Amino acid sequence: MIIFVSGAYVLGNPLGFKPNIVILLADDLGYGDVGCYGNTTLRTPNMDALAQDGVKLTHHLAAESVCTPSRAALLTGRYPIRTGFIPTTVIRVDIFVANYVGLPDNETTIAELAKTVGYKTALIGKWHLGLSKETYGDNKFHPMNQGFDYYYGHILTNMKDFSGEGDRVVLSQQPNFYKICFSAIVISIISTLIIKKYEVVEQPIHLETLHDRYTKEGVEFIEDRSKDNNPFLLMMSYDHVHTALRTSERFRGKSKHGRYGDAVEELDDGIGEIMNALDRFGFGRNTLVYMTSDNGAHLEESGVNGEVDGGSNGIFRGGKTHGAVEGGIRIPGIIRFPTVLPSNIVIDEPTMQMDTFTTFANLIGAELPQNTQIDGKDLFPLLKRKSPISPHRFFYHYCDGALQAARYRPKAGNKVWKLVYETPNYLPGQNRCLFTCVCSESIKLENPLLYEINSDPGEEKPLNLEDHKEIVLAIEEAVKKHKESIQPTPPMMDFYKMLWRPHMQPCCNFPYCSCRDPVYQTT
Repeated sequence: MIIFVSGAYVLGNPLGFKPNIVILLADDLGYGDVGCYGNTTLRTPNMDALAQDGVKLTHHLAAESVCTPSRAALLTGRYPIRTGFIPTTVIRVDIFVANYVGLPDNETTIAELAKTVGYKTALIGKWHLGLSKETYGDNKFHPMNQGFDYYYGHILTNMKDFSGEGDRVVLSQQPNFYKICFSAIVISIISTLIIKKYEVVEQPIHLETLHDRYTKEGVEFIEDRSKDNNPFLLMMSYDHVHTALRTSERFRGKSKHGRYGDAVEELDDGIGEIMNALDRFGFGRNTLVYMTSDNGAHLEESGVNGEVDGGSNGIFRGGKTHGAVEGGIRIPGIIRFPTVLPSNIVIDEPTMQMDTFTTFANLIGAELPQNTQIDGKDLFPLLKRKSPISPHRFFYHYCDGALQAARYRPKAGNKVWKLVYETPNYLPGQNRCLFTCVCSESIKLENPLLYEINSDPGEEKPLNLEDHKEIVLAIEEAVKKHKESIQPTPPMMDFYKMLWRPHMQPCCNFPYCSCRDPVYQTT
């Protein structure tokens, strides 16, 4: 049978047609925050419905436990150390829009691959991978120069430092940071902005209406695609549930878990609206939808009055920023493709977010970049149940530039081994840091710790190395080969590039740097 999707029948890929792809990327959403992953107190019916109608991955892994490098890996299919996204300071994510940090323009994103085979592409929401490279307005790191035809969203990230709630993120690590750079008041005003295409349309951001605007922009893009015959790739990159937590009035105070729970439930509602739009405009049954989070929940996150503003990582130890500990890198992963994949299926095999790069490229018939090490594998045989095990034998887990652990899935049996070389420098008697864990302060173990992660997901019972010599040797040989494959790459997040540059700062309505998006003035 020949199936038509967006008017395109294509030979040379596993489907014979070009599927639409929708990526739903949450920010800091924990494994234990979603109903289908075990939560019983938050309402996530739309995410749960995706799992009911698709494939739920229970051993899905981010490339890093913080957002800037993990997002780069998701888009490129490459470990951050290959793209240069390894910080050289204690600040592990990009914190200014006006600096020289960005995803290298010689890297290839999944959006760029999609465009080579006729896709219309859009990114709605958080980018956090840079703006200008060398001069103000060159936009070389802008999403629309990284493969996206349309962009509307928060070019940086959502932080309490920029919201007037109290200095919690940057200043928790560097108390004098703003005194060195500039006044905190001015930076807090000008560093939060919404960009539509290449224009700053809102500064500072009105956070209470932001999620609804993302939803409306996503729905409008889907509606526009119903008017042409082009397949599309839409990435909905949400600010929820990163702090500062703001929701619209209809969700405020409605959950059982304060403003964090309110944000989770508003996030789920927006996902439902996107799914409804796919159905309404005829794409619902012929579109691959992938839902995930950029890293684990932030356990240390709290409000200035002690409110719990972070989520749950379920049975896993640790969380966001904690390096290779499971809670920081084990994340939700759901793939729904009704005409192709089975429904209500659970896959416990280890997989990586980077795998979606290769999987999507093969499904849409795009040629993978040549002479470039792609770390993601094709998940399609596993998702179709044609292969019983993960396409990976080994997985490598970094904290900045330090390889802290490696995971081994042998071809036989059902065990997954994890060899740990460094652990977080936790507060005494706790499984958490002061606010974020610093990679350079991690404890380097004299002898590594070995876990069988399927039977011990909480990493509580290290095994005797002498009793598992063959496992340890296999992992160490793989680690050696992996390190040899890493080519020297200029760091994109060193101290010099991270510094705020006044002359690089976008500013609407100069010199006031204050404006409100005219399209959404009444929302």
